[in-house]
Amino acid sequence: MINVKKSIVSIILMLFALVFLPSPKLTYANENNEKKNTICKGVFIDTVDIGGMTALEAKEALKNHINELRSKSVSIVVGDDKITTTMGELGYTYETKDYIKYIKEAIRFGKSGNLIKRYKDNKDIEYHNKVYPLTYTYDEDKVRNFVELEAKKYEVAPKNASFSRKNGKFVYTDHKLGSKVEVEETVSSIKEILDNWDRNDFEVKVIMKDVEPDFTKESLQKCTSILGEFSTSIRNSTDGRAANVANGARLINNALLYPGEIFSAYSYLLPFTASNGYYEASAYRSGEIIQSIGGGACQVVTTLYNAVLLAEMEVVERYAHSMTVSYVDLAFDAAIAEGAKNFRFRNSSKMPILVEAFCENDKLTFRIWGHETRDLDKRTIKFENKIIKEIEPPSEEKITEDPTKPRYYREITQYPIKGYQAELYKIVYENGVEVSRKKINTSYYHAEPAHVTVGTGDTMGFNFFN
Repeated sequence: MINVKKSIVSIILMLFALVFLPSPKLTYANENNEKKNTICKGVFIDTVDIGGMTALEAKEALKNHINELRSKSVSIVVGDDKITTTMGELGYTYETKDYIKYIKEAIRFGKSGNLIKRYKDNKDIEYHNKVYPLTYTYDEDKVRNFVELEAKKYEVAPKNASFSRKNGKFVYTDHKLGSKVEVEETVSSIKEILDNWDRNDFEVKVIMKDVEPDFTKESLQKCTSILGEFSTSIRNSTDGRAANVANGARLINNALLYPGEIFSAYSYLLPFTASNGYYEASAYRSGEIIQSIGGGACQVVTTLYNAVLLAEMEVVERYAHSMTVSYVDLAFDAAIAEGAKNFRFRNSSKMPILVEAFCENDKLTFRIWGHETRDLDKRTIKFENKIIKEIEPPSEEKITEDPTKPRYYREITQYPIKGYQAELYKIVYENGVEVSRKKINTSYYHAEPAHVTVGTGDTMGFNFFN
């Protein structure tokens, strides 16, 4: 009876095992499927150990790997300063098609092919890791842009030497070297490291080159010839007008122009204010001679204009006076009026020029110093004016009434002024023979009638107006 019971229990346990416990064959199948879905131990993509991982896990590991590499810093050094970016900003990455292909190959490694191949793969990996190399790339344009954008901020423009005239002698200020980034050489240094990168942060010294200015002290020492000189008289000027002429000369004196630069009288003479050294003096306005702060500045500009003509510089902007002036002949003048008339000329030579201006012995003189390249022995120039038309002043007077004066009062405040149309010509001679004649300007001067002030007050001289 006991044996029968034991037998029944054994049968029940066997049935339970058959029903509820997995069969050895099923367990082996599960383990085999799991191995098929993971990568063999000892398999690497680049430096990433993907052994034992699924394809998704390997992909995530590689993503983390490249993110870490892209976060590494790259610095360029300029002097004591360092500018830093990241590998990611330089477009550092790997070929996507490569790592997808390698993960697929890694999954199949040791599990595909015939029995001999699988055996050999598994034996080889016991002694040597299987490494799939990745191809890394970077964006060369981004490397170049980084250098150009950041390093170029540290470039220093060279400074030309300068010179001036003091106490009748030249005084020189030496030039200063500039510095320029050698972009391509610096980019090549960065590329050399990137092509053999050890996966660590790195820095590169920016390659700088000294840059000489266009004009050194030695070159300016060649600019000691008077290219053009002209003087006008201030002997008959009032004190205020003479002071204005001297002030204008002071403001322009030692103006230095490098080749191609344009001189503007506005930049030197304005504003016409007492704080800028000017006084009240006679000036033209709307056909009338008035008292104005800065009167006489036109003589400064005129004298300079004639020196510029003799130096054969390019005149950019010039205006004639509204009426004739006494200190130069017709068409030889140049006017300045704030907001209306300016005088400008360009240094059209290949070397710097220096404008010297001074008042001495009742004369205003301008000299333009530079490097003489003209053949003065064979070639000479001359300027001549030609009157095209004379315009008689109107016979009808311009009357100004003054109620503070008696009715018999009459004063000519401005005598009639003739008008003209005139032309200026530049004549070139070679060996004393005229070879060219060129019109330089056409100038128009208004005719103006007599200006008369008459009294309109009481005949006895009393003013009944409050």
